[in-house]
Amino acid sequence: MISALAWVRKGVAAERPTRHEMTEEEYARLQSEAAAEIDDAKRELKEKSMVDSEILNDPALKDFDLEHYDSPDDEADAEAAEAADGAHIFSNIKGLSFYNDDEEDPHLVGNGQDADEDEAEEERVFATDNMLVMAKTEDDISNIEVCVFESESDSLFVHHDFMLPAFPLAVEWLDFGVGRKAGQARGNYVAVGTFEPRIEIWDLDTLDAAYPDLVLGTADKKALRRARGQPHADFHTDAVMGLSWNGNARNLLASSSADTTVKLWDLAHGTCVQS
Repeated sequence: MISALAWVRKGVAAERPTRHEMTEEEYARLQSEAAAEIDDAKRELKEKSMVDSEILNDPALKDFDLEHYDSPDDEADAEAAEAADGAHIFSNIKGLSFYNDDEEDPHLVGNGQDADEDEAEEERVFATDNMLVMAKTEDDISNIEVCVFESESDSLFVHHDFMLPAFPLAVEWLDFGVGRKAGQARGNYVAVGTFEPRIEIWDLDTLDAAYPDLVLGTADKKALRRARGQPHADFHTDAVMGLSWNGNARNLLASSSADTTVKLWDLAHGTCVQS
């Protein structure tokens, strides 16, 4: 499902996008976020287990033996084990060949340098290309797809993409430099509003980025829980449903939210200046 679209101004995209290299700080951040997600999952599992225990111990349901209602019988287990014993993934490896070096393998054409050069040429963006940003969701996985339309071949293809934390509702292109490129005269960015109460701003000229260059809003989950969707002067507390960038005052971005507020953000400082 495509939920939002935005055109990128023609000619502003970098001809050769840079590939992001993860830093030690970002690796530590990933570990911290993963640990927090695991703790949240454990807490939810414990709460669910307590509810399940109450249901299973309900005297009115004990006769139905709900605890074992989906357990497979012994005969089915035996058949499955017999089938597994008869099939081995590596039962026929006589025809496999091993090469110490890729250059010795006749099935590989060219070398690593040639492959890198071909990949760099495929990633090249020309000034005549039309670039389109699409917010897309498939199988509960949401991302931003940066697409390039080549007029000569009349083809549209996905150049690169970014993973999103929630279903996207709004996207807006802007050229004000933020994050790692703050202070530069011009940039190539997209602001994204999702069901999360924060606005992410991604650099479209960077490949394999794990995090946005700037996040507008608070990451304090306790503060968000206390607000419970009620309006707050400094950040959104509910889904961000609309975005609008000011092309004249380029450091200003407006947003609207399900928390019933419209906010004006200063991109230079990453703060809300009006609500």
